[in-house]
Amino acid sequence: MSSGVQPDGLAGVVAGVSAICTVGLGSGLNYRGYNVKDLTDKTETFEEVAYLLLRGTLPTRRELDAYLLRQGAARKLSSNMKTMLEMLPKDTHPMDVLRVSVSLIGCLEPEPEDPDVRVHDNTAVDVAERLMAVLPCAVLYWFHFSHYGRRIDVSTSKRDPRETMAAHFLRLLHQSGYDSSPDRDMIRTLDKSFICYAEHDYNASTFAARVTTATLSDAYSAFTTAIGTLRGPLHGGANEATMELLST
Repeated sequence: MSSGVQPDGLAGVVAGVSAICTVGLGSGLNYRGYNVKDLTDKTETFEEVAYLLLRGTLPTRRELDAYLLRQGAARKLSSNMKTMLEMLPKDTHPMDVLRVSVSLIGCLEPEPEDPDVRVHDNTAVDVAERLMAVLPCAVLYWFHFSHYGRRIDVSTSKRDPRETMAAHFLRLLHQSGYDSSPDRDMIRTLDKSFICYAEHDYNASTFAARVTTATLSDAYSAFTTAIGTLRGPLHGGANEATMELLST
């Protein structure tokens, strides 16, 4: 071991190389080689960017339509999920609702125990897309039940089976009705926010999730680890600080 001063923590350590996202290399934030500003300006929905990040290419129109239909059909909460969400107190932090929800879904819809099978079948992508569909439903179901005693229907709109995550989230949040649509500007703003927050290279939660994955644990455990790390005020607390600033 060198007699020189050793860096603290992981300072100066190369954690790995990512083809998914780069940030701070002189060209801003990039997803799969696309600048995030171009993606927010030129894509219509967050789902296009999610498809890019998870599958490596931007979807064609046909692929996007099929993707939206598949995600829309996955917006369901089991009776066990609803029972668990109804047990959570009103003052539960939303990040804790997400963390508990991922753990329960991992019990109800587990991945194969064999890591080789998980890798061969690429089940982590299936889990990620399932959670994208279900977690907004879970947190909004908890919110309406804990605050107003309402058991809301979290299904995708019957009038629009291709309802995006942003449109679905806003419709349920404001309870504008099962077949009504939120304001288009609000949807577009939320889509852009989702796109900007979708990836950030080797941040703390990504690194923590990779540590969990490196033990050959399942994807649900990795997502739970990441959510727990993002929960910390030194990582995900910037959003809350911004909201507090805007409210003063």
